[in-house]
Amino acid sequence: MKVGFIGTGTMGQPMLANLVKKGFQAIAYDTAAAALEAAVRLGAERAGSAAEAAAAGELVITMLPSSANVEAAYLGAGGIIEGVMPRRLCVDMSTIDPGTSQRIAAQLKERGIRFLDAPVSGEVAKLCNNLISGTVAVAVSEAFRIGEAFGVDPKILTSVIAKSSGATWVMEHMHPVPGIVESAASSRQYIPGFMTDLMAKDLGLAVSAAREKRVPVVVAPAAQQLYRIASSHGLGREDFSSVYKFLKPSSDDAPV
Repeated sequence: MKVGFIGTGTMGQPMLANLVKKGFQAIAYDTAAAALEAAVRLGAERAGSAAEAAAAGELVITMLPSSANVEAAYLGAGGIIEGVMPRRLCVDMSTIDPGTSQRIAAQLKERGIRFLDAPVSGEVAKLCNNLISGTVAVAVSEAFRIGEAFGVDPKILTSVIAKSSGATWVMEHMHPVPGIVESAASSRQYIPGFMTDLMAKDLGLAVSAAREKRVPVVVAPAAQQLYRIASSHGLGREDFSSVYKFLKPSSDDAPV
């Protein structure tokens, strides 16, 4: 089977690699030249547009970072809808808002094209999980910045909290302070397991989903804004635990 694969970045690239290893033929497209080059090195054919990849594929898979990216890939100029054949199946594995998925599905259906919304982890489950991990990472970072400001050794503080009610999976496996957990991103120059920009995006989606269902949320919007500000200060492509770096204390000369 030949698969048209659109979106060969952080998440899409390993998925594409697995398809190629399993013997699938793949024709790939990404708007980022470096991501597309990486896909070609993995053994995929190069497509000049999403429409070209879709036209060649018996199955179309998309793995993109945002709702806007997915909508453009499917419905924009040179998009999938211009190339995919009737009765083909398009599978979107991106984590985006449900409304975008429904609009795309409706337009594809008019042309006899099937669309499956299949985000990694399940859309709602992933948003709920990332709401927790994203907000907890902020809380852990704040706590350790406060401790450090009063001269508490972060290793000692970690050992105390690990035996107390503040113990969390995030602190145990993704400790934001470098040198505490060897395998954590913080101990590897914050090389991303999950980027700050992606966490900001997912928290935004969680807030939107809550609004749609009239569920009040307070902590998630604040955490989302913090990640967005951290991104604007150059941390967007680093692991989201790098929010700890952003939360460094102001100087003693500052008014507050």
